[in-house]
Amino acid sequence: MSSPQSLGSPMRPSAVLFDLDGTLLDTAPDLIAALNAVLGDQGCEPVPVEPFRRWVSQGGRRLLKEGFPELDGEGIEALLPSFLSHYDQAIATYTRPYNGVLEVLAELDRASIPWGIVTNKPLGLTRRLLSEIDWSMRTEVVVGGDSLAQRKPHPEPVRFALKALGANSAGAWMVGDDLRDITAGRDAGCRTLIARWGYLDDPASLDSWQADGIVEQPRGLLDWWRTASSTDSEPCST
Repeated sequence: MSSPQSLGSPMRPSAVLFDLDGTLLDTAPDLIAALNAVLGDQGCEPVPVEPFRRWVSQGGRRLLKEGFPELDGEGIEALLPSFLSHYDQAIATYTRPYNGVLEVLAELDRASIPWGIVTNKPLGLTRRLLSEIDWSMRTEVVVGGDSLAQRKPHPEPVRFALKALGANSAGAWMVGDDLRDITAGRDAGCRTLIARWGYLDDPASLDSWQADGIVEQPRGLLDWWRTASSTDSEPCST
């Protein structure tokens, strides 16, 4: 696995794309609360937050599957609208940016490095969440899981976001906590970083993702960009 030093300097990105859940925001408490609401509707006991965090980046269907292991795919689909409804009604009760995320975004803004969000969360829910936490105007581009015909791990959402930001893929980075993030970024031609602080289903498998690096905490991202961003005054590649 590479380090900032091994990739060389300067490394000023043309753009940085982030996954949302488990990368920028800790959404697990609210998503698992929605799961518990569905469990309650079905007369079942609630589940604790911590053991279920590992599945959050894989979406509502995976959470429902873990909460209702006896159900088949059809049964999970039948419960999904209820899950999404419960989540929509309390989408930002406990959700917060991870410690250090605001500092990282402020550094990118200060250096005039554009950044965007590429998530598999439905766009409507994504925009509602960003509005609730006062992030509606924080970024120029937000790509949801239903914004295009393809979603991550397909590279098209990444390519779409980069085009919207006027950035080239060779100079861009994709940061995420799921293999789909890394695959989408790599196949789009970006460098990729694993958000080790996020919702990792199998942390022991990270080396097999073939990312350019693993970052333990959000502020660690600055080790990859800060020096180049402060010394390289050239405009971003387009």
